Amino acid sequence: MRRLFFLLLLVPLSLNAQPMLERMNKQRHFKNEIPPGNYSGITYLGDSLYAVVSDKSPQDGFFLFRLHIDLMTGQLYRAENLGFHESGESGRDAEGIAFFPSQNTLLICGEKDNRVLEYTLDGQFTGRQVSLPPVFSKARSNYGLESITCCGEDGTFWITTEASLRPDGSIATPVNHVENRLRLLTVDSLLQPKAQYAYLMDAPQARRKAAIYAMGVSEMLAMPDGHLLVLEREVYVPKKKVGAFAHCKLYAVNPSEGEPIDNQSVLGDGSPYLPKQLLCEWRTRLTLLGRKFANYEGMCLGPRLQDGSYAIVLISDSQNQYHGVLRDWFKTLVVR
Repeated sequence: MRRLFFLLLLVPLSLNAQPMLERMNKQRHFKNEIPPGNYSGITYLGDSLYAVVSDKSPQDGFFLFRLHIDLMTGQLYRAENLGFHESGESGRDAEGIAFFPSQNTLLICGEKDNRVLEYTLDGQFTGRQVSLPPVFSKARSNYGLESITCCGEDGTFWITTEASLRPDGSIATPVNHVENRLRLLTVDSLLQPKAQYAYLMDAPQARRKAAIYAMGVSEMLAMPDGHLLVLEREVYVPKKKVGAFAHCKLYAVNPSEGEPIDNQSVLGDGSPYLPKQLLCEWRTRLTLLGRKFANYEGMCLGPRLQDGSYAIVLISDSQNQYHGVLRDWFKTLVVR
C-alpha cells in the first residue's frame, strides 16, 4: 500500500498537467491549391473549414480554406482554397483571427488601425469591436496587435501584441538582446476587458545585425483545459538572404496560476510574469540548396484525433512567395 501511494505521488494530476507534445509533423505546401499570400492568422470553423487572414491583402476580409487532416496522425494531406470574403473596406494589416462560436462570427486583429473588429462569416462588419484598455493604444508601428484566440468553453478571448508596448520597454533586436515584455489580455463574451497578465519572452538568439529582423509572439492558442500556448518567433534575414532562419518556440502557460496586473502597471524586472514551460521548438533555414524557410505567423486548434489528442495547425507568411523562393508552408503538431 505504501509503495502504491508513493507511485501515485509521481503521477501528475490531470487538472494541473500541461499539454504534452506527441508528434511534430513535417511541414507541407500546396502550390497548386493555395494562392501565394502573406498568411498571418488562422482559425478553425469545424468540418475541415478554416478562416485565414493575410496581412498585406489590399481588401479587408479573410480567405476560407478547407484543410484535410488525417485523424490518425494529425498530418495535413490536402488543401483547398474556397475564396476570399471581403468587407468592402481597404486592408487593415490583419494579423490574427478567432472564431466566436456562440455568435457564429469572427474577430480579426488589425495592426494598421490597432483594433479588433467582429465580422459575419460572409465577411461583413457587425458594428462591434473589442474594448481595449488605453495602454494598448501605445503599441509600436508594425509591432501592435498580433494574436487572438478564443476559449470556446466560455467565449473568453485572449489578445496580445507582437512585442513590448512603449511604456514597457524597448523591443528585442540582435544587438540589444532585450527580452520583450508582453501583456496577455483576456476579454469576455461582451468584448470587454477582464484582466491582463505579464509575459516575458526569451532573449534573441541572433548575434549579428540583420537586413530584416522580427522577434515577437506571432500567435497564441487557448487549449480546452485552460492553458494558453504561446508561439515565440524569431526571424533573422541577412543582407544576402542565404543563411536566413526562423526559429519557433512553443510555450505553455496557465493564467489561473498567475497574478493579474493593472492597466497602470509598467512592466519591469519585478513584474509577476507567468511561468512558462517549453512544449517544443524548431528552426527552418534558407540555404543554397534548401528552401524550407517558414515564418509561422498563424496557429489554431484543429480537429480532435481518434486517440483523443488534438491537432494544432500552423500557417506561414511567405511574403507572397517572395521571388519564387519562399513557399506557403503549413505544419501540424499533435498534443494531448
